[in-house]
Amino acid sequence: MTDILTNDEISLLRSLEKKSRTITGNFTHKRYDRLETKGYIKRSSQPPSMQDLLYEITDVGKAALRTVGGASE
Repeated sequence: MTDILTNDEISLLRSLEKKSRTITGNFTHKRYDRLETKGYIKRSSQPPSMQDLLYEITDVGKAALRTVGGASE
């Protein structure tokens, strides 16, 4: 069974497909949690401040977008 993505999640994946996103600050980003858990996106800490987080779409995330017809050409 395929996970059903919300409109917000699809929008986030489309945004990350166009450009990776760095978020600064020491707070949680709950919008990304489920996408990361399911393997659609990956998160990595960025030096020099390990509080800066880089979010990138994965191949799984790109495939999910193709499934919903949201992949950019």
